[in-house]
This record gives sequence, structure tokens and C-alpha cells, in this order.
Amino acid sequence: MPEIMTDQIHRLPGWRAADKIPPYLLGKNNYRSTPTIPDSYTNDSKIDLEQTLTGVPFYRHWKVYDRGPSFSLEDRMSELPVLTKRDLRANVPNGFVHEKYKCKDGFASGEIEMESTSGTAEDRVTVVWCQKWWDKSEQAAARLNTALNTIFQSPHREAVLTTPLCSGNICHVSEATIGERTIGNLLFLNQTLDPTAWDNRNIRRMTEELNIFQPDIIEADPAYLAILSRACLIAGYPLYQPKCIVLTYEFPSHMHYRQIHRAFPGIPVVSSYGSTETGHVFTQCETGSFHQNVVTCHVDIQHFNEEFGNPGVGRILISTLGNPWFVLLRYDVGDLASVSSIDRCPCGRSEGLRIDGIEGRFRDITFDTKGRIVTVKHLDDALESIEALLQYKVVQTGPQHFSMYYEAEPGTEHRLADVLPEILHIVYGKNAVIEISRNSGLVPEQSGKFRLAYTTWPLRGEAIFK
Repeated sequence: MPEIMTDQIHRLPGWRAADKIPPYLLGKNNYRSTPTIPDSYTNDSKIDLEQTLTGVPFYRHWKVYDRGPSFSLEDRMSELPVLTKRDLRANVPNGFVHEKYKCKDGFASGEIEMESTSGTAEDRVTVVWCQKWWDKSEQAAARLNTALNTIFQSPHREAVLTTPLCSGNICHVSEATIGERTIGNLLFLNQTLDPTAWDNRNIRRMTEELNIFQPDIIEADPAYLAILSRACLIAGYPLYQPKCIVLTYEFPSHMHYRQIHRAFPGIPVVSSYGSTETGHVFTQCETGSFHQNVVTCHVDIQHFNEEFGNPGVGRILISTLGNPWFVLLRYDVGDLASVSSIDRCPCGRSEGLRIDGIEGRFRDITFDTKGRIVTVKHLDDALESIEALLQYKVVQTGPQHFSMYYEAEPGTEHRLADVLPEILHIVYGKNAVIEISRNSGLVPEQSGKFRLAYTTWPLRGEAIFK
């Protein structure tokens, strides 16, 4: 990593204190992983592991990697291979269903169905979906945040704002009535593939539907809710104020949080992490830490090799618990996390793994000019102080070459064109070659998700992780 000088930080506009910089940027390796693990969780996880290795078809050839019951759960898990999306695509559905269960019976009874994720073409997978298990996962995850837990104690309504491709047949592209987009307690707001193309009619319709539906929770892709929030503030449309906002689907940037907090002042905003494949994995508590959902998943963090820096950061490997219809062991969902830097969380919760935050997707990492990894969160934290920044994307085209595309509040574009390279030089190195462009290419991928950073060359995980 480039050396970070205190005077460099303070002369940038808007930097409030050096403690805004992540510890690994300052060279402090104070990360530790000392979760409190309940005996019941350890025992259930061991039972799940042994039943999986003997009773789930795909994993039978993994049994040779198991160190056996005399070793700890963590030691046994760490020796197993990493499960990939490629494995899922080649073996779903029968490969990941326990032999005691028959897919044809589950489909016939309606207990399970096939569901496709909304990832990019190379990341999209089809899973065996069990609604009963998903509901159990969601309920358990809600208990990890006080505001969410209170809401989940009774029937409640949720409005969902994300890509129309998010959940197979549930979401709708193009025109559909509010009734057609209401499934049980859920209202799906968006009908447009590209939220940057929302016109006044779309914005007004969604705000009116929120006022009609009056959800207790708005569950949203942070980029989508940020765009809606800013548009409503500019147009003067009142936004219904829910009891809680849950951000999920993709990485929540500081620029997203700014717009959302302006439109929903005083409303708790909770970041939730999970996936269609793995259920609800981490929930952000009221003090800002992320707590593992020990009821329906086990989590390993596989760290970067030392040469890439970022002590305490690694990829998330998830093993599902209690779902015999879709059994995953050490599944690489494609995201990174930073292990918590504090021994105890102020919220008082202690069970399971605790992380400081999600660092973004692995495929969205970039490298400084010394070859060390820059995660999306690392980059986003460096840009936090630029309050006029509305959207951005950094593309690394070579070891020292970077292109940044951005959108800013009107009247600030030229000033930002001078400031942004200074910040990127701190992140990537003094000898980085940086090109800045305004309002270019800032649209979502085919999946509906936005990418904040990436390299133009493919990444090989086996060369980066321990």
C-alpha cells in the first residue's frame, strides 16, 4: 500500500479526522476473530457436516478431506475445498439434496421450487428454493437488530425496491398493476431495468404507491433507493417514512447513505447481507457491527495472502444449516468481509462471527501500484468526504492506469475533477496514471447492479487467497 501521510489527508476537502481511514490503510493489524460459539451451534454444525459428507451426493468425494470428529469444527471446515458457482450449475438440483429427500416429492408438494439468482451471466445460478427455510433464516437474522426484531414480532408490510429481475416471477418488468406486484406482505415497486432512466412518471408512481401501501420496512438496493430519494427531494414529492430501511442486494456506498438519510431523516437504516443461495447471513446491529446468523449458516473467512495486504479481510465462505433441500459447504458467494477489530460489540450480542463490514465483491477489487488489493470499501471510504459525488466507477486498465467516471451535483463537477485525482493518488499510489471523465458509462449491469470498481483483466482467486 502507498504510505499515507497525515498532512495529505487533512488537506483534502471534507476530511474530518484521520480515524475515518480504515486501520489497514494505516498499517495497523489489529483485527482479530474471537467469536463466541454456542455449544448447540457447534454440535449442530458438526452433525450437519457429517450428514452432508455421507448423505449429500456432491460431497461424497469430499470425505477424504475431513480430518475427523477428534478435530474442531473450524479445523475440519478449513481443510475442505471451496464450493463454486460452477459446481452449482453442474450439479443442481439433485447433487445438493440430502439422499433422504426426493426432489420430485418436494416439487409435487410445493415445499420447494427452482429459483434463479439475478447475477451477471457468468455468475447466475439456479437453486432449489425452500420458502420455509428462507423464512426461518429471515426471522433469525431480524433478531440481530433491535429495530428489525421489534417489527418482526408482529405482521408487517415491506416495500421492495430493486431490479425487476431480483426474484424470478415475483418481480415485474414493464407495466403491471400494484395488485399484480403485491405478493402477500410484499410490494415490489420498480418495473424498470435501469433506474437511471426513471422519469418523473416513474418517480411519482413509486412515491404514491409507498403512501398507499404504508410499509413498515423498505427493503432496497442502496443505489436504487438513493436515486429515488434524490429525485423526490428535487421534485418535492413527500416520501412515506417507514419504521426501518433495510439495504441489501449490493454494496451500500457512502454516497447512497447520504441521499437516503436526507430523504428519510431519523429512520434506522440497517445493512443486511445474504444471497438467494445462502439465506440471510449477516445483519448490522444498531451500533454498526455485522453479526452472523448462527441459526441457518456457518461462515468462514478465507484471508488474502500477505503480499496483497489488507490484514483481516478475506472472502466469505458460507455453509448452510438445517436446509436438506439445498446443502452448501464453504460456498464462495463472491464477496469480501473484514473481521471485527473489537473484542465485544457495544450492542451486547456475542454469538457467532462478527465483522466490521462487507468490503464489496471479489471481482470488483483493484490493485494499487505496488500490487496490493484495494477493496470497494477501501476506495469508497477514501471518497466519503466528497459530499457532491452522486455516482462513480473506477476502472483499472493496467498496473498503473486508472479511469474514473463520475456524476456530481450541478456546479461542482469542475472542482471535483481537480480533487478526485488527489484522493485516488493516495489510494493507488503517487505514480498512478489517472484519467477523470464526467457522466459517462454510469449505468447498471445486465443484472441491474452497479459496479463501483473493477479491473479489465480476469482475477484468479486461487492465487490471491491463503
